Amino acid sequence: VWGDDEETTVAGFQKMWGRSTNMLTRRVHILHRAMHDELLSSLAPLGLSLNQAIAVCYIHDHDDGPVYQRDLEREQGLTNPTITAMVKSMVANDVIYRIRDKNDGRFWQLKLTPHGLDLYEPASKVLLSVNERFVSRLTEEELRTFYALAAKLLQDDEAEEERAAREG
Repeated sequence: VWGDDEETTVAGFQKMWGRSTNMLTRRVHILHRAMHDELLSSLAPLGLSLNQAIAVCYIHDHDDGPVYQRDLEREQGLTNPTITAMVKSMVANDVIYRIRDKNDGRFWQLKLTPHGLDLYEPASKVLLSVNERFVSRLTEEELRTFYALAAKLLQDDEAEEERAAREG
């Protein structure tokens, strides 16, 4: 609620955002940047962006059925134009190839090339190791609390219930 006191005015917000590391949005942003920057520098030798590495792992791990561009859009929460550009780049770099869907010629299935298959293991190791470096700083209880709080902030009751059922 915006009011007249300094803490709830635009000027107060700008002052707090600029100096405070206790503001939730700022802390989440700092954490995201730290993880993102470490992932990017670790993936650079593989010639992959973070989104490309996630796509390689997703396509590899879903080899039991067709993977379409829209699956990557949903998985990564990115727009169609963003994923289209990424797919074109990955095709140009011989990481994936596209084949027309047998049942509906309007759609293209995405498959890993031999080079893409070779990238799977090192890319997945990077994703897992960076995650582990951050997660290892927390106790099991802190990690459970973190996930519960994140779910609460996201109002993700369904995911929280599923996790509680698995842990309980």
